[in-house]
Amino acid sequence: MKRLFPGYANPKKWRTGSQTATLASDVWRLLRAKALNRDNFTCQYCGYRSEKYQIVHHMDEDPKNNNLSNLATICQMCNLVLHSGQGCVLKGVVDLYKESKFNQNDIIRITREMRDEGKADPEIIAFLGLKHKMPFKMDKRYLRKLLAFISSRKTRDGDDMYDRWKAYHSQALKTHPWRNSDSPKSFIKKPSQIRTVDRFEEKVLPPS
Repeated sequence: MKRLFPGYANPKKWRTGSQTATLASDVWRLLRAKALNRDNFTCQYCGYRSEKYQIVHHMDEDPKNNNLSNLATICQMCNLVLHSGQGCVLKGVVDLYKESKFNQNDIIRITREMRDEGKADPEIIAFLGLKHKMPFKMDKRYLRKLLAFISSRKTRDGDDMYDRWKAYHSQALKTHPWRNSDSPKSFIKKPSQIRTVDRFEEKVLPPS
């Protein structure tokens, strides 16, 4: 898995109108499908697998660089970490901390698993050992020293793609509950043994 750190999109590489049009083209849809299939619809940061709402991310943050080697499948939660400016300021669902007992990749995995068990944010934050809340700054050296927590809050829009993914994920859990020894609780007790979150088939709804 790739190491995950909070970040933000470089303003110098923000998408132009022509780049946005490219991402709506058949060429992009084909490239996106190739990247998703190559990665088995699995997030390259946390191992979460879903055939819906996964994102194909430009690793160098350049939306013009559509080389397949520059594309990676990521989940909605890891996307909010990579774009923590959006997550903190625009969407209002990401909080930054100075300390944790876990690295960023594990924070995402554990947060998802504990939330799937019905744990509230304060309990998850306490388990993760997240301390000293910090403000967002457009400074990657500063952000790299911090840890992002994806809260259970709705986005400010209330119907963002992240909100829709949460609803989809919740429905998938109801349809395919955790199986026996694959209960998240067993992994939370042993952080070093946390595995990828692909323990249920997410084909209950048609893929996007």
